[in-house]
Amino acid sequence: MKKIIQNTFLIFGSLLFCTMLFELGVRIFAEPEFDYTQASADESALWQYDAKLGWAMQPNGQCTFSRPEFSSEIQTNAFGLRDDDFSKEKAKDEFRILLLGDSVVAGFEVQRDGTMEAQLEKRLNRQLSGKKIQVINAGVRGYGTDQELLYLLERGMALQPDIVVLGFVPANDLENNVTVHTAGRIFSKPCFVFDEAGHIALRGIPVPDYDLQKQIYSAVMPQRPEPVAAADGNQNALKVFLSKKLRSYAFVARRLKTAPPEFVGWLKKRGILHNSLPPEQVDFYRFPLNDDWTARWKITLAIIEQMHAFCIKNETDFLLWSFPQKEQIYSRDRVIFTRSFAVDDDELDFDQPEKKLRTFARQNKMQYVETAAGFRHRAKSGERFHFITDHHLNENGHRLMAEILATHITKKTINELK
Repeated sequence: MKKIIQNTFLIFGSLLFCTMLFELGVRIFAEPEFDYTQASADESALWQYDAKLGWAMQPNGQCTFSRPEFSSEIQTNAFGLRDDDFSKEKAKDEFRILLLGDSVVAGFEVQRDGTMEAQLEKRLNRQLSGKKIQVINAGVRGYGTDQELLYLLERGMALQPDIVVLGFVPANDLENNVTVHTAGRIFSKPCFVFDEAGHIALRGIPVPDYDLQKQIYSAVMPQRPEPVAAADGNQNALKVFLSKKLRSYAFVARRLKTAPPEFVGWLKKRGILHNSLPPEQVDFYRFPLNDDWTARWKITLAIIEQMHAFCIKNETDFLLWSFPQKEQIYSRDRVIFTRSFAVDDDELDFDQPEKKLRTFARQNKMQYVETAAGFRHRAKSGERFHFITDHHLNENGHRLMAEILATHITKKTINELK
């Protein structure tokens, strides 16, 4: 027994010594890695409570938004939008495009002039003459399609857009549209449900407060056990602690994420490397869809249909585009995804979201821009449009998105503008 204890102490002592030696080497020879304690803002940066929307961005606010791969200066205008100041009244020769969306459209991960809004505005003004083109960035981090509809109804249409462009992030928005409160978020949100006549009806106004760690779904979702939120919180706290105390932790963590995809998937499957996607995410690409994802799609498409109808009523064009996930674009990320969830590639249909949206748009005579194919084609050359450690678009991605949207908008509107 005494020998076992001695050997145990010897093993732990050796591991501790090697760790200290490695830490010393990293501090002396390696460039400093990103310190998560220095992340200058979280997803709720510039949020303020809004009784109708749940939250909105503060007017005339500013912050620095930093992560390992980027650092951006964020400013909002008098309307609480990440945009220049502008008059609510549209000039006679002005053509306005309103971009609705979540963090993908808000583009906190890039500088203001690198966002799809800024680049789309430059492209259209260069390609089209005779009128001034203004693109308004109404993207808000954390928003679901339901909040984007409410924003359009309450405030967006008052800005007199000629085209409303909805940026839809299927995997993310489908979840947000059936959620009343996401565990860990400082504010809750309203939601839409179906009434007895089968129409969508708004619930939860004014938006109440909920326990910070409660995950609460709307009535459209099948009953399910409540997920435990504490685990993610503890994991994030541990990450911050290790990042603060051990420079070697950040050194290793950063390089693991760029390791061979099979190895990264293996680590995520066993919980050694954090998998930011919930286990149910794999079912998003299965066919047929289970009851949970069917419920998400049903309410979401009804919300988009309502948005489209409102635009028609106000004689405003409506354009829908979908955001491509990394596993839909890059072979490396697809391998990581399938290995993480221990599934074979042929068990999933990664084009299913676009197929569903394409059919929906055709049935409702709606303009729809499918972006995944364009991103995949350009990615074959090795170009990267998403960040490695973050699922958002980098500046290349915003530029390509602006290019795709500009091509479609130009073809559809050039005769009207002339």
